Amino acid sequence: MIKIIVHAFIENGQLGVVEVLYASVDEASISNKMAELGKQFPDDYLAIYDLPLDTDLGKLPHYPSVAIGKEEFGE
Repeated sequence: MIKIIVHAFIENGQLGVVEVLYASVDEASISNKMAELGKQFPDDYLAIYDLPLDTDLGKLPHYPSVAIGKEEFGE
């Protein structure tokens, strides 16, 4: 099992950004990094996701994802 820290925020008041900032299998490392990121981004959304290895994440009931519109592709 690997854990990832996801950071979500609104950039320039318009664009929603979701990014994976950190990944580890070490629980203490994830906790320490989450505390550090919480201080760095106090107004943003931070979440820890448990991700099993060798798994089709789309078949899990919940996994890191983001919805984007057609306009994001410049069409």
